[in-house]
Amino acid sequence: MKKITLITLITVIIHAGSAHAGELLKISRARAKDTVQLYLDFDKSPRFSTNADKRRIDIVFYNSSKVKDLKMISEDNDIVKILTKEIDGKLIFSFFFRYQPQTFKVIPSGHSTVVFDVLLGNEYSKSYKDLAKRLKGLTIVDRQTIDFNNPYIASPYTQNWLSFYSEYESPVHIEVPVTFSVPEFPIVALLPPALDKNKDLFSKEMRNLATQGLWDHLNSLLLDTISQTKNIEHQKLLALTYGETLLRSDDFEGAFKQLYLLEEKFREELLSVYAQYMLVLLQAIHQDPLLADFNLRKLEPEIPDHLAIAPFFLLSRIETALSGKMYPRMNKLLLNDSIGLPPDVKNKVIIRQADYWYAIQRPVKAYASYNLLADSRVLRRQPYSFNGYCATLYEQKKFRNAAKSYKFLSTLVTEREPLSLISYRANMAKLKFTPGEQMIDAFALTETAFENTEGGYLAAIKKNDLLFLLTDENPEEILKNYLQIADNASKRNIREEALFKGILLHVLQGRKGLAIDMLMDFLRNFRSGNVKTSAQALLIELLPEEIKRLVDAGEYVKALVLAKKNRAFFQQNWIDSKFLVDIARAYHQIGIFDEAQKLYLYLIEIMPADRRENFYLPMIKATYDHGNYSLVDDYAAQYAYNYPDGKYADDILFLRISALAYNERLEDAEALLPDPLPDEVKYYRLTSMLYFRLNKYQKSLASLQALELSDKLTEQEKFLLAENFYQLEQYSFMEQAYNDISEDNPFYEQSLYRLAELARMKGDEKKVLSLLKEIVEKGKNSRWKELAERELQYNKLKNIY
Repeated sequence: MKKITLITLITVIIHAGSAHAGELLKISRARAKDTVQLYLDFDKSPRFSTNADKRRIDIVFYNSSKVKDLKMISEDNDIVKILTKEIDGKLIFSFFFRYQPQTFKVIPSGHSTVVFDVLLGNEYSKSYKDLAKRLKGLTIVDRQTIDFNNPYIASPYTQNWLSFYSEYESPVHIEVPVTFSVPEFPIVALLPPALDKNKDLFSKEMRNLATQGLWDHLNSLLLDTISQTKNIEHQKLLALTYGETLLRSDDFEGAFKQLYLLEEKFREELLSVYAQYMLVLLQAIHQDPLLADFNLRKLEPEIPDHLAIAPFFLLSRIETALSGKMYPRMNKLLLNDSIGLPPDVKNKVIIRQADYWYAIQRPVKAYASYNLLADSRVLRRQPYSFNGYCATLYEQKKFRNAAKSYKFLSTLVTEREPLSLISYRANMAKLKFTPGEQMIDAFALTETAFENTEGGYLAAIKKNDLLFLLTDENPEEILKNYLQIADNASKRNIREEALFKGILLHVLQGRKGLAIDMLMDFLRNFRSGNVKTSAQALLIELLPEEIKRLVDAGEYVKALVLAKKNRAFFQQNWIDSKFLVDIARAYHQIGIFDEAQKLYLYLIEIMPADRRENFYLPMIKATYDHGNYSLVDDYAAQYAYNYPDGKYADDILFLRISALAYNERLEDAEALLPDPLPDEVKYYRLTSMLYFRLNKYQKSLASLQALELSDKLTEQEKFLLAENFYQLEQYSFMEQAYNDISEDNPFYEQSLYRLAELARMKGDEKKVLSLLKEIVEKGKNSRWKELAERELQYNKLKNIY
């Protein structure tokens, strides 16, 4: 299908279509706030040119004519005269406008439709350029494309500023240190040649103490055992185990001395390598993971892949890379498949893979990886990993699970700062599925328990949001709370959120002049940040009204100063250049990109290919709502061609089928129906009418019956149900269905007429007459009243003769 092409020249000729003569079949009009669009539907794509002369625009279609019964659009307040002429194989339209259009486009669309799109003028549009020249320093960029850097377009809150209080969340990053894995006790079970048999050195009491984690008690027993052991080799193994238990009991100094002595004393033996490995683990846990990673790399040649300790050594290298944020190195280690991993190490590596995705901000992959071991005790023993798991649950909107998981995470963390954020995030997750009124106290508790922490301040902001949105709390008290948080918080992102919410509250309370001054100060102090775009967008929204207010009050100098202070917005054309048209009298005509949905067609044409898809669905929906069903089919077909597996394919297909049905292309609509039909109310509604109009009453009935199980039937659908029974001659069901139709139903008279027909079939003439009289006496539909009157007259004559 031919791509949509914008025409921006005053005079242009477009070559398209066949050399054979084409006919104009239909012309229709669509109105928007500042624009008018004419849709000219031909039987084949025409070749045309345009010419503009002030208030007149001519469109010449070559080798074209119009059908004899073409219904022309009427003239109105904007298009005051329309002339048509056919001469020498050309079809010429001349449109005369009340005011000179500011700009216009002629767009070939689809196979055979031409769209004439006009941005209307007004009594002031001729002088806005002169006004711009008089406002020195406000040079306007004459953009031919939409600038998506425009904050008013970029901010998601401009259409509903209240939503900033409920939807905006400052970024939260909870710092939880990596917990380093230590091989299962005892490490000498991994030391050849005896390996697992080395466990025989330890008494049952020793093993029980290790199982319970009572390392201090085990240290004493080990010292006694070492002193009583005569076998030198056994003494070495017990001494290495003693160093291990000191490490496990967090005795850094004792473990370091013991392991260092073993490393030095038995330098030529493999036991020295194991002691070095334990020393590096001690270094990673208590000192610097980067230094530990360096020493692990030095030790790598001493631990070949066949050693039983090799899997644990690989895991330690992965964990030091993670702790040191050396993510490329970590990924390389994760891809190492030269070492066979025992099940417990394999599970830990899977979790570290998830940690890698989380660390490099790939939340979907992290979520999928964490889910492989979501119920594993291994995950629940790793605070860093469980924190990543909680974060991915929250980001994937699994809020109930996130709330429970954050609660458990709080049992794994001891430091106050991360605990404050964990408490805040748990409450935020719970807020997603709990009425806000019930969460106010929870946020207040976090604020109190973690005073002067990041989580405490964020909880205070959210408590304030809920008080403002859901209670009768004094707005001035709420404003005071926001500003106090902005003054006291140490984190920049918290200060900017609280301050902007305070400024926005000023706006909502009608203090827009004060808000503008605060916004300009805000943007000077927060030149970057997550709120900057919304702050600029709010200022863009407020400036036109404030400048108009100043001009209306005769304070022209103040208005000009305010405009100059914000000249960057004008220079970037982030405020529509029309804004500069006679501000004192014409502000109600100003557009500030407040109806961006009308620009989706334009956006599709100018955006890079990888971003166009996002605009098709809203464009097609808008076209559908305007009733331009032929264009819906064209655009939907183009989408299906460009994006055969598009993410909006299902929604666009439904709109396309609906448009075809409304455009009386019933067979085409049926041909596009998915098979099997989705179990969705909207499809049952559509197909119940579509099948009925195709005389496929059994299918229509099936759709209505499926719909009735999921939703309440409309008045029209109740009648349709009865009509299906009628057409299928299921008279017993039909009678009940028609009786269920109320007097308010627009098909009530027809229902009575059907009941009269059924009564006649049963031979109940008395009931027939009663029903026909009711139609005549109470009916509002002239067609059925007339039919009923004829029937009554016929019966009367029949009785006479």
